[in-house]
Amino acid sequence: MAHHATPQATCANCHYAFAPDAPREFCPQCGQQNHAVEISFGHVVEEFLEGIFHFDGKVFRTAGLLLFRPGELTRRFLAGQRVPYVPPIRLYVFISFVFFLLLGTWLGHEEPAEHTKAKQLVKIDALGGLKLGSDFDSIKLTPKQKVRLRQRLDSLNRVIGTAISPAAPGVAQVLKKTGRGPSTKVLGNSEASIKTLADHLPANPTDAQVDSVLRKNGDKPDYLHRLIVRRAARWVHSSREEVVHQVLRGGSILLFLLMPLAALLLKGAYFRQHRYYLSHLVFTIHVQCFLFILIALLIGLDKLNAPEWLNNLLSFAPIVYFVVALHTFYQQSWGKTVAKSLLLGAAYSCVLLLVVVLVGVAGAALF
Repeated sequence: MAHHATPQATCANCHYAFAPDAPREFCPQCGQQNHAVEISFGHVVEEFLEGIFHFDGKVFRTAGLLLFRPGELTRRFLAGQRVPYVPPIRLYVFISFVFFLLLGTWLGHEEPAEHTKAKQLVKIDALGGLKLGSDFDSIKLTPKQKVRLRQRLDSLNRVIGTAISPAAPGVAQVLKKTGRGPSTKVLGNSEASIKTLADHLPANPTDAQVDSVLRKNGDKPDYLHRLIVRRAARWVHSSREEVVHQVLRGGSILLFLLMPLAALLLKGAYFRQHRYYLSHLVFTIHVQCFLFILIALLIGLDKLNAPEWLNNLLSFAPIVYFVVALHTFYQQSWGKTVAKSLLLGAAYSCVLLLVVVLVGVAGAALF
């Protein structure tokens, strides 16, 4: 606590005289904290932060366990050692607040013109994925920077290709023959990408305007196509700040929805331990807090142009952290822990995909 200032012999408010051997932290008569008003600026800052976030020595003890001893904070907290550490909900609120504040600042920051131009040269091709524009070689980047940009682009294309891979050939053929399922021309026509269609529409197009553009492109004006094109039109005409706001809002909702679902997966994986659901939820909150800190660190390193090997090394940290945290908290052998971490990872990926789709559709319909 931030109450280490020198106590007084009598209460400054009600003049209660403290006994020599009695506690002097607070006045037992009026309840006022017992210390002199003349205190250091550092003490004022500490009390201010404590008043808002209950920021005190607990934060440093909590951060040490959270960052460097995976699973130990959860184990100690649920074992009854709660006074020395920040409660999970308060910890999550504080870290997520700081995380999204920093993320919004970084994403909303206007970059130098050359960086902006370089980013604009990365084109979105509906069939080929992300591609470099024809003017790429004319920008003022060193050969090393160009190679790094190409490598990152290839990596993004691999990730995107995995995430949005088409349905199995058999399923696709059935949909094509039966006419079920929406046409994907609006997503797959290289002559008229989504952005090209959206450029011909206002920020809030009517159904008639959307249908007209879709028909000209040879697409069926059904609900899905209208939703995609209308969403694209709003994004195309949105400012950078509006886009950042929507991304952060969607991300915060997504992460909030995922935590209780992840706790349910943990309860299923460790049902033989007969732990309460709250125990798994506390574990999930601590892991999520670690991920917030790690992502903020990775973004900060990227802004500082840190070496690529350092970013690659830290990218493995979530996997290692999660496995060690499971082993520490659930106290099972390494073999069982690794096997369950793989099972949980696969299940979590399915849940993540489902939640992303739901949040995306809801966001597209509401934004």
